[in-house]
Amino acid sequence: MKKIIIAAMMVVSIGSSAFAMDVNKVSYKVKNLFAQEFLGAENVVWSVEENFTKASFTLADIKVDAFFSTEGEMIGYGRAVNFNQLPLNAIQKVKKNYGTYKIAEIIEFSHDGEKSYYVSLQNGEKKQILNVTLYGDISLFQEKGKK
Repeated sequence: MKKIIIAAMMVVSIGSSAFAMDVNKVSYKVKNLFAQEFLGAENVVWSVEENFTKASFTLADIKVDAFFSTEGEMIGYGRAVNFNQLPLNAIQKVKKNYGTYKIAEIIEFSHDGEKSYYVSLQNGEKKQILNVTLYGDISLFQEKGKK
């Protein structure tokens, strides 16, 4: 259940425009943890949603989003990846089962040492987000639009 909540927060924040915060309004605990975890981060932009704080930044020329709880603990972090970075059997399953869909975005999300992927697909007005495990297992995470 905790993974679903974490993933939901991450997915909700992807592509949405959260309001930028004054860095002075971010808790000391979050800023300190961020500095320890992401040494060398550049272009940091802080934003706040109802249940978490998000830092969007660049690290080694890669755009990353890190998520922190309201208590100042690390929830996880994500980055956009390419389709060919998914597990091979997941690539085959997506091509076979979702061949008519256009891939809008793929996010690699890391939480507590575990990694998973969220693949956003679109076919006309129908949108789906798939959850893909490191083993290539695929499940429907979210679906919107006409069937």
